[in-house]
Amino acid sequence: MTISPPAKVKLTPEDTFKVLSSGLDSLDVACDIHWQDESFFEYLDYMQGLAIENEQDQAIQFPESDLFAVLKPYGRKGHKWIIQNNDFDLTIGNWLEPKSRPSAMVSIRSEALWRLGPVTCVDILQELFYRAGAESVSVKPSRVDLCLDLTFPVNEWSVNLIPLRVTRSRYAAPHFENITMTGISIGHGNVVARLYDKPLEITKKSKKFWMYDIWGIEQDIPAELKIIRIEGQFRREAIRELGIDKIDDLFDHIEKLWAYFTQHWLRFETNPGQHHTMRKTLPWWEIVQNGFLGVQEATPLIRCKAISPLKKQLFAQSYGNLTSLMACNHEEQDIPIGSPARLTDLVDQLQESAKENGKSDFELEIDLADKRAKRARANMKMRQVHAERRRLGLPSNIKHFLD
Repeated sequence: MTISPPAKVKLTPEDTFKVLSSGLDSLDVACDIHWQDESFFEYLDYMQGLAIENEQDQAIQFPESDLFAVLKPYGRKGHKWIIQNNDFDLTIGNWLEPKSRPSAMVSIRSEALWRLGPVTCVDILQELFYRAGAESVSVKPSRVDLCLDLTFPVNEWSVNLIPLRVTRSRYAAPHFENITMTGISIGHGNVVARLYDKPLEITKKSKKFWMYDIWGIEQDIPAELKIIRIEGQFRREAIRELGIDKIDDLFDHIEKLWAYFTQHWLRFETNPGQHHTMRKTLPWWEIVQNGFLGVQEATPLIRCKAISPLKKQLFAQSYGNLTSLMACNHEEQDIPIGSPARLTDLVDQLQESAKENGKSDFELEIDLADKRAKRARANMKMRQVHAERRRLGLPSNIKHFLD
């Protein structure tokens, strides 16, 4: 049986106020970790030393895992190590027992949340820590962005929405690109609401074209409609005030968090300025209130959609550089414009330029041997540290990371 993407349909003007998706689009968590020993720290120290020496990010692999990431040469906000990949952005502190500052802060990326589902993302994160030597891991939500994507009539998307709001925040501001309103922000504290044109944001900024697969629609949206994202951002203080402490509390009560956001913190109602008894919730906001489906299901196929634009970009850059190189060589050789050319000529031009710059096969072997020698010397130093710690009766399983 093959796995196929959901069948796409075309939106029509009759699809007014239709919920296309809902879920978590951003999740930051704080982790309190009891580590067995400093072995993982020693491994990170060793790899960070290479990053500092080479003045660039260092590729690493989590212990007993096929997950690769990059380690930065520097830390952040009191944490010594920064580890990043397509799914996670981690900062880890170099202390064995939890203290006032979390042992690790993790931002789970939007693509991972939609591709794997939030529960699976957190499970993977905890498993990574356990395999790296954690005895216990406690995960608490630090920032949560809930969202719902709604089709919206163009003629109703305007600054006239702002007076219709009923909210616990006094702050509200529209956002424009030239004369086109792109979004509305409400609040700037522990709870923030954002309403914005999601397809426009995808095109101009995030490039998350895989959201169209989540929505199950074609990209040609009718001129009469927009897709508006309604987003509620909660920071740690607001989350705790609502009785959510651990990550399981969030997953168990996520619909209640959305209900608080759309029924108590923010509403859009008729008759602005009138007594509350004279105002009624607008029908489209009632759809928002009732349209949140909870933690989203996993959509594994969006990884292919996310990688595809990057591959196209890398190809375009490589092709552009190689054709420029070939054009320079043709200019030097006075080859007439319009002369026949083949794709294999690009590879030939690259090989010739490599030789001109001293990159022969022998030079390539030397470069590879030098890099391997540096790693071998670094491994030797780490093994010496391992032997010395064992001699002193200190815990160390550095070899576990080097084997």
